[in-house]
Amino acid sequence: KEECESRQQILHDHYTGTVEIEAKCLVDMIQQHIIPSVKSAGVGPLSDLQKAVVTLKEALAEIHNAEDSYTKAQLSRVLRLETMIDIRGVCDAAEEVVPANLWTLATYKELLFLDQHTSTGPEDPTFYDE
Repeated sequence: KEECESRQQILHDHYTGTVEIEAKCLVDMIQQHIIPSVKSAGVGPLSDLQKAVVTLKEALAEIHNAEDSYTKAQLSRVLRLETMIDIRGVCDAAEEVVPANLWTLATYKELLFLDQHTSTGPEDPTFYDE
């Protein structure tokens, strides 16, 4: 029984840690890329993005203040599967209105079709002796 409880706690802690990393990454992306792009463009849901950062930080603080691993995992689940998905919608709305030349993150098109966005013309260095 003790071993099962230990494993359960480890799984809860692992899940919580993974969600924490994802949430912190989202905060960084919003603060370092999305908000500056929205400000540069002068369009987009700036106040919603700023509120999103506060919401994420408050949720992380709530997780850290939870008493046990199960409660932390439950709060992490809400953060990951509800809160972060809602915030993702705000980020997507910003991407839709910010001009591409001001958007500093890779777009879905660039990620999915990377081979069509890279140049292999004569300006690239030659790595072979022909």
